[in-house]
Amino acid sequence: MADYDKGLALLQQLGGVDRPAVLDLFASVGAEDFGAEAVAFVYGGVYHRPGLSLPQRQLVTVAALAALGYARAQLEFHVTAARNVGCTREELDETIRLATGAPAEGGLDERTQRLVLLATHTATGGVAPELTDHLRALHNAGARHRAVETILHLAIYAGFPAALNALGRVPGAR
Repeated sequence: MADYDKGLALLQQLGGVDRPAVLDLFASVGAEDFGAEAVAFVYGGVYHRPGLSLPQRQLVTVAALAALGYARAQLEFHVTAARNVGCTREELDETIRLATGAPAEGGLDERTQRLVLLATHTATGGVAPELTDHLRALHNAGARHRAVETILHLAIYAGFPAALNALGRVPGAR
């Protein structure tokens, strides 16, 4: 179970702890096997896909969770995780501002800002006209693969239907 070991190591790095609390949650309900599979798939697989840096993955995760508005514990974990992988307070503040509809204030470079906004619109259903605008801009900037990786990454946090809706709007998708 190499993906589990790789996932556990990353989860420990992100959370800054030896024993991630999520494992205790799964154990408390008798679902240790599901917890192991989740760690292997999410943190040992998805998080290691090429296309996004670890800080970018954390910023788009924070954006999605902030946009969803109902996953406070997960948002707090991923804000900490973002800090643990080098994201600055300014980047996180800007990410949360954008995800909650506030105007940009310059805390992110343009490409990362577009990825954060893509994450926000993907999380809220993947059908907003603004999502298409961000996808087009990322495609034109040569960042189509990063856009696709952002959407695939968010299938975990925002749900498969929202991710499929967003993938259908990627330039060149059928």
